[in-house]
Amino acid sequence: MTGYVKISKADLKVKELEIYRGIYCSLCNALGKNYSVFARLLLSYDFAFAAMLKIALSPSSCTFNQKHCPLNPAHKCYFCESREEIDLCSHAIIIIAYYKIIDNLKDKEISKKLLCFLLKPIISLWHKKAVKNAPEIESIVKECMAKQAEIEARGAGIDEAADQSAIALGKIFSYDAEENKEQLYKLGYYTGRFVYILDAVDDLPKDLRNGNFNPFAKKYNSLKTKEEKVEFARYAEGVLNMTQSALLSAKDNLQLKRFGNITENVVFKGLEESATKVLEKYKPEEKKEKSFTVK
Repeated sequence: MTGYVKISKADLKVKELEIYRGIYCSLCNALGKNYSVFARLLLSYDFAFAAMLKIALSPSSCTFNQKHCPLNPAHKCYFCESREEIDLCSHAIIIIAYYKIIDNLKDKEISKKLLCFLLKPIISLWHKKAVKNAPEIESIVKECMAKQAEIEARGAGIDEAADQSAIALGKIFSYDAEENKEQLYKLGYYTGRFVYILDAVDDLPKDLRNGNFNPFAKKYNSLKTKEEKVEFARYAEGVLNMTQSALLSAKDNLQLKRFGNITENVVFKGLEESATKVLEKYKPEEKKEKSFTVK
């Protein structure tokens, strides 16, 4: 799976962990059923979270049944019964993957361009099917990606550059919602903003090396010294913390019918762990001793 919107396993109860796994296994299954066994490789933590939120707000209950994993028949998984929320997120994954392929073909990194060139024919076929299944999601992503290209061409800063990804995820999260639509949009918006910023932080050294657009490159065009890396990490951490604070506020205003503890775990602990992992590579290495205290 890909993405930064993950759970913190250590802080979840066993049943909650099984529920979360059941949702992303169901999303994986939907990708295989709706598109191809190879489409499962596009499975995203970000959209497992989106699917969970949509089900959390649904008036209907959610039943999980244990079945053999299609990819590993020796292993049993819990699967959520067939739901339109799961299918919608599978369509969104394909649509976004298609536009990422198109965008990456403009990349200056030869290996990435070659990989995308090879993947484009098969993902284009899946994309045509996804457009028929979810035309509204296609319109949202297509419009935001077009505006994103214009923004990047101008060499925009982090706030403007992150806006279109945030808008797209906000609209996808709140799409077809009967209740809490505004709150769900805000949660999706700040989730999309957080993911875009963290991805830009993660990619900055590579983008500077290859000459690709990165919204942090204007302010931090060199990361050669330890001091430059530490200064960038502090700045990036501040931007991420402000976004996570807004995200937590949006989460608190949601009236969830279920999965409240898992949602809080992702928004608070999971995102924090993802950010810490990315920021660590910019900070001086410290000798870490494993220890714990029992009272």
